[in-house]
Amino acid sequence: MSEREFPPAIALAKIKKIIQSLNLRSKTHYTDEHKLVATAELVDENNKHIQSGAGKGPDSLTGALAESIEHFSTFQRNKGQALNQNCELIATQKGAEHDGLLTGLPYRAGPIEAFKLTTLDNAETLYIPSIILCPTIEKDSWDGEDPNMQFLSRYSSNSGIAFGCTKAEAILHGANEVIERHILSCFFMAVCTIGPSLKLYSPSKALLTKALESTPHALSLAEQLQIIIIKDVMNIYFSVAIPKYGPGDFHISPIGSGCSLDICTAVQRAVTEQHQVHTLYDDTQEIVDRRSLDFLSRSKILRHLIDFEPATHLRLPTLDLPSINFNTSVPLQLRTLENNLIASGKTIYHRIISRYPDDGIVCQAYVPRLERFNLIRNGSWVAPQAILRQAPAGTL
Repeated sequence: MSEREFPPAIALAKIKKIIQSLNLRSKTHYTDEHKLVATAELVDENNKHIQSGAGKGPDSLTGALAESIEHFSTFQRNKGQALNQNCELIATQKGAEHDGLLTGLPYRAGPIEAFKLTTLDNAETLYIPSIILCPTIEKDSWDGEDPNMQFLSRYSSNSGIAFGCTKAEAILHGANEVIERHILSCFFMAVCTIGPSLKLYSPSKALLTKALESTPHALSLAEQLQIIIIKDVMNIYFSVAIPKYGPGDFHISPIGSGCSLDICTAVQRAVTEQHQVHTLYDDTQEIVDRRSLDFLSRSKILRHLIDFEPATHLRLPTLDLPSINFNTSVPLQLRTLENNLIASGKTIYHRIISRYPDDGIVCQAYVPRLERFNLIRNGSWVAPQAILRQAPAGTL
């Protein structure tokens, strides 16, 4: 099943046209002859670096160029999109109910910068502090804020931002990403025994072979991984790929994850993302991982997140290929995903970040109440939503 509205060659041509319209050019590179991981750098007419991106999987080059546009849109942020909004209004919005990040905002604090998001039908509005959605905001700008509100910066993430050749495509990818981070967070909490246990599965040989398109190199990579599937959260498939034998030469085990209505897509993303993390590891990531190792190793509860030892050698029941092949259009996939969330009491909100020629667009999706505990593995002291919601309204 494709989550793109156009064939890869047409999508690639559209993306290159957008880059040209920005008076930029791209430098692309495959990490090896297998072409499962690619990087893209956007430079200006003076060959000055502007932004970059990385891609994985069979269409890694297209993914790398798309991500470079996402990053360009995010980090060249349009200040005009943000507005100051009263904290009490943000905390007491109907859509913010049960989202501990929002309900805990101190009522007594003054206005803060926020983005306006709407439901997919534009019928409902939700204001989200911009620091939650856009980590490029300088944290120095929060120095004068109430100290109790600075906790928001720990949850800052550009998760949910995605480029698409159509709006539906961009929102689908963004929504899949925030749900992926949520289920990954739930998996982390289960491994640490601070959250509910989850039903875990592994892919059958036939499922794994189809997911990796019978590619020998990808299948050989998968042999070194514990590949786990979760299918009982919001009726969507999630997969995480973890090295079977620990971090090896790394401080903490490099992992990959994926999420999709299609089980093969979820597994493929997990395996190829793990390979991408491993392949593109650099000095900057080494510093982050060293800090995370020190942070996690000091906690008896969190130390399992270093290598996931409780999960790496589990003998799990296998999932085979579904008897019915899920193959539907991007708009219908988005509608199905929206209905799955509504059934679990959740709603997709979105904002448009940038529009480009030929219907190219970058959007960000946000779903209130979803977890961001996955950020704990970056050395950021974050808490599950259940703990955030325990705080009296307007007091964090």
